[in-house]
Amino acid sequence: MSLTGKGYYIWKVKFCENGDPDRITALAKQANLSHVLVKVADGAFPYNIDNDTGFDYARAVVKKLQAANISVWGWHFVYGSYPDQEGEIAVRRTLELGLNGFVVDAEKDYEEPAKALAASRYMNILRSNLGSLPIALSSFRYPSYHARFPWKNFLDRCDYNMPQVYWIHAHNNAGEQLQRCVNEFSNLQPFRPIIPTGPTYKEHGWVPNESEIVDFMQMAKRLNLPAVNFWYWEGCRRDTPQFWELVKNYQYDASSQQASFPETYVNALNTRNPNSVIDFYADNAIHIQANGAVQGRESILPLIDSLMNQHRNVTFALLNQSHENNIYSFQWQALNNEGARIEGRNTVGLTNGKINFHYAHIKPVQI
Repeated sequence: MSLTGKGYYIWKVKFCENGDPDRITALAKQANLSHVLVKVADGAFPYNIDNDTGFDYARAVVKKLQAANISVWGWHFVYGSYPDQEGEIAVRRTLELGLNGFVVDAEKDYEEPAKALAASRYMNILRSNLGSLPIALSSFRYPSYHARFPWKNFLDRCDYNMPQVYWIHAHNNAGEQLQRCVNEFSNLQPFRPIIPTGPTYKEHGWVPNESEIVDFMQMAKRLNLPAVNFWYWEGCRRDTPQFWELVKNYQYDASSQQASFPETYVNALNTRNPNSVIDFYADNAIHIQANGAVQGRESILPLIDSLMNQHRNVTFALLNQSHENNIYSFQWQALNNEGARIEGRNTVGLTNGKINFHYAHIKPVQI
């Protein structure tokens, strides 16, 4: 099963919407999530099972999400000290829960040189027992920082690479970090399709900016990455709910599809070049805002130039879109590094691929 779109990691199910499978599923659908990744094992032991009652919190959530056509992948934090036992619990949980895919979360414990053999043993157990079920690796974002990590031992038997692109203690370079991550893995063999995981949580006083999360998603689209993940559901809903709303409203379609008209228009706004935007308009196009209307490209160009000058240090992001025949309705938002936000609601009509009328409403939004 290939992944496209947006996904969220769940760490502890009982802390997600009080463990309510119906509520979790409803929120996943509202956020247009294509997949959810649920922790099912830790080391040699099953996870998200109550130690006293034996109740399996994961089971009902998996079934409810799958019934709603949302793919569910399990994930497993591994240590490498007992690879056979870890492999056995991974296989058991995957099969008994009927998961759509499996993610191996291997981190600093595997930087010990002797752990390369353990990585191969564990992955061989997974692949020989799970057949063609897709498997992914979740680990560090820069392989150059972790030369002792057994990348090949894991990736040889994986279908995807899901690096953790967390720009902790940094700001304003989320897209650059993702670009570097992809570049480094492109030079590492074997290469596997990358589905990066971004942060929507806070840690030790650090919290990302909304504009950085948008930058992360936009860079992923520019790099033609089929999907993005976010860490982690319960932390985001509890501590940074504004990020949940941001991810929910952001359209992340499969990048292999041709970009829609609203996508190309918003991308042009991010060029900071008014001439790139005015090219979308017919010679006699009409532009209508609350304070009046103007006609013709020469009259519309100053409006576009003013929008870009007033909001010079922002990132424009497409939130939603719809169309019927040649009429498109779409909403964008623009975020700066201080969290100030404006939104634009637009309806445009096209003739021969050019805008002949444009209704626009722009307003500030309280954070």
